[in-house]
Amino acid sequence: MSWSAPTSAAGTAPVALVTGASAGTGQALSLALAAAGYAVAVLARREAALAELVDAIGAGGGRGLALVCDVGDPDAVSGALDRFLDWSGGRIDVLVNAAGQPGPVAVPIGEVPLAEFERLWTVNLRAPFLFMSRLLPVMYRQGCGRVVNIGGNHAMRGRAGRSPYSASKWGLRGLTRTAALEAGSHGVTVNFVAPGPIAIERMKRNWRDRAEREGRTEAAVLADYMRDMGAALGRPSEAEDVVATVMFLLGPGGRNITGQDLVVDGGIIV
Repeated sequence: MSWSAPTSAAGTAPVALVTGASAGTGQALSLALAAAGYAVAVLARREAALAELVDAIGAGGGRGLALVCDVGDPDAVSGALDRFLDWSGGRIDVLVNAAGQPGPVAVPIGEVPLAEFERLWTVNLRAPFLFMSRLLPVMYRQGCGRVVNIGGNHAMRGRAGRSPYSASKWGLRGLTRTAALEAGSHGVTVNFVAPGPIAIERMKRNWRDRAEREGRTEAAVLADYMRDMGAALGRPSEAEDVVATVMFLLGPGGRNITGQDLVVDGGIIV
């Protein structure tokens, strides 16, 4: 990134909290924030992965905190936030809600178990609400702060067979806009980043498995997948594409942007 994190009002490095940080986009965002000068608290369920991430942040000269937490458990979230605010000295400059679950695929309404629907709502919508409920008032007292909620382009359209995921991300999009209206007078921005397919390991594994089943090359399978998605650019995003968008919102260019949806999907939603 070409910019550095702003110095906090207290004259110290600003502080960020990233949920869903143990892998994929959340992990990449955590490393980018640390490289930009933030002290970064990373939160997820996988203790070993978080420990490795904090070690990587420290190796780069940064300061990190691992928070092992299931975002679907409100008591665990509350305890993790207590530890975070104690570590940060009661400060929060950036919150990135990147934790999420994809849920069932190709399962129509009527066949989706209620427990699956509730699980996706709990992780994808209630958890960001809990984090914002606790941390937005802290930002208000500071008179500054930035929140980025990572959604998905299924929040921009319907998708057959993905009702729990789409519903939870549509809800997060609405929550983001409401929060932006409430936070604006306090100098706080709240935005929604909506990736499409991202070439993370889980997706690459799906494409490899399909290529093996069908006796085709991975390149051919990927080309068909993106064509079926209607992607204008014909390619999936990389985690770095989402990172660059989030870092733009956190930098000088995002100073006057709030309540917006930034779609990073190669031109699927046009």
